[in-house]
Amino acid sequence: MSGSWGCPHEVKGLCAKVKDLPCDPGMKGCVLYGRFTFSKDEKNSPAIKRKLKDKKQGKT
Repeated sequence: MSGSWGCPHEVKGLCAKVKDLPCDPGMKGCVLYGRFTFSKDEKNSPAIKRKLKDKKQGKT
């Protein structure tokens, strides 16, 4: 993973929290999943997707 943020669960590009799969911030099982909104919609949890849909439709 590149950038200024570093995940404490990433070891040599692999996620120690999710069965040593390649680190992909926001993947299911990631500590970020369901807590943040991602620009790629497929990374967003169903709850986040509902919130975004409601916000787009003018519901608060």
